[in-house]
This record gives sequence, structure tokens and C-alpha cells, in this order.
Amino acid sequence: MHMPSATTNLAQSTPLYRMSKTVNRFCAMEESLDPLDCPTGLDLTTGVLPKPFQGRIVNGDNAQLGEIPYQVSLQIPYSSFHFCGGAILNNNYVITAAHCVEERSPSDVKVVSATVDLRNPQSIHEVIKVIVHERYNSMDSWRNDIALLKVKDVFIESAVVSFVPLPSPNQEVPSNSVAVVSGWGRLTEGGNTPTILQKTTIVIADQDYCEQKYGWHNLNIYESHICAYDPIEESGSCHGDSGGPLTVDGKLTGVVSWALGCASTEYPTVYTRVSEYIYWINANAL
Repeated sequence: MHMPSATTNLAQSTPLYRMSKTVNRFCAMEESLDPLDCPTGLDLTTGVLPKPFQGRIVNGDNAQLGEIPYQVSLQIPYSSFHFCGGAILNNNYVITAAHCVEERSPSDVKVVSATVDLRNPQSIHEVIKVIVHERYNSMDSWRNDIALLKVKDVFIESAVVSFVPLPSPNQEVPSNSVAVVSGWGRLTEGGNTPTILQKTTIVIADQDYCEQKYGWHNLNIYESHICAYDPIEESGSCHGDSGGPLTVDGKLTGVVSWALGCASTEYPTVYTRVSEYIYWINANAL
């Protein structure tokens, strides 16, 4: 799965990176801190970086064809490079994360649907319009991290393609509600990526707990965020899962957005809370 990873310190030996462009830019600690060579959002005085998170579901299971029929893969045209997930909203639109497509034109994205195996793409859709939320802010905890993609050739519902149900506006989701997250993100942090769609079951985190944990890192959790994780086993979304669906009772509750680490049992993954954007979705996904 593909998401922004929350913070990294330059004292660590691992490279810092962002994944919102086709070509990744690396900024290792021994390299010069030229803003043109380093990820967007890197504080050059403190060395703290909000890091887009690209990965796959950790400790998940293979999804069966038709099991998550609204799941799509966002890929680079003329290649099979998967960079984000998404969900089919209706005949014409896909919902995803803003950070997945903020710097992409329609010609920079294709949508692959009707498959769980990226080696066997069944339906490829050209994108003709990218709509990023007008108040998306990558410098403030990826607030309003939501976007829509309009495709040229419509999605036709079938046994392997369907539209994801939406929640009611401002619908409350209790803590500990069981949720399902899916994607083609990394199997472990920094690890391999799968060709088969992965899924796993996690729970909705207490909002106050999530605010507290990320507050220690000067990251804000807003009402437009919803957090989810497995507090016992490292299971959940990872790099490459961004933009993918989090569902509760079969409804699209969240869009994979960002996290501190991959599938942490301590730090929940942060999702865009879809119920906060129903009016925006209805106004734009026409």
C-alpha cells in the first residue's frame, strides 16, 4: 500500500524519500541538503521529514477475485508500475488520496480494475481528469488527503467490478469497530511488494489515543482523520497502499493516507475520514 510515513530523523541511516512523483528522490544523511534533491516537507533546520508512505499490506492474506471488487491499482501509463490504490465510486470516478496524484496530470495515471493479480490486468482505464481537494495540505498532517479520478471508459458492474458503498455524512464509527484494508503495498517496511492483492482485518483506534501518539511528534490528528491498526500484531497498510480503501461494515470509511512506520502496533495508520467528505464527493464525482 502507498502512504506518507509521518516523520524520520536525519540521524537515522535509512534514506528519506517521497513517492508523489514518478521518479523517487533520495536524500541520505551524508548528502547535501539541497531542497531540489530532498523530499518536499523536509525541515532543513531540524532534519524532520513528513515522508510519503509507499508499501503493501503487512501480515495480510491473498484476496480472491471479486472479493474486493471496487479495489483498483493506480499505475504509470505504458508500464505496470503500481504506485497507489483507489476505489471505484461510480461508473466514471475513482476515489484515492490527494498525495498520490497531486503532481500528476491525467496522462500520468492509468487505472487497473477487475483483477487481484497485477500480472494479469483485466481492465485498463485512461484517466481524463484529476480532482485534488482544494484544501489539501501536505504540510499539515496531510489534511484533506482525498482526490477523484475521472476515467474515459466507464466502469461496468460485474462479478469482479462494483462501486464501493459510501457512509452517511458525518457518520460516527465507534472505536474497536472491525475494519478491512487492502492493497498491493509492501509486505514489510522496506520489503518486497506482492503481485496479488492483499487484505487484512484491523480495528478503528480511539481518536484521543491517536491524537496523543502523534501529538508527541508535533503531528495533528483532525476530525477529518480516522485511525486504525492492530494493537497486538503488526498488520495493516504499508508503503504502496496509499489511496486504497478502509471499509467498516462494507462501507468506505477511510482512504489510506499516512503513518509513522508500517503496520505499527503502537502508532495507528491515519486515514482520510470519508464521511467528512460526502458532500464534496457528491459535488465533484458527477
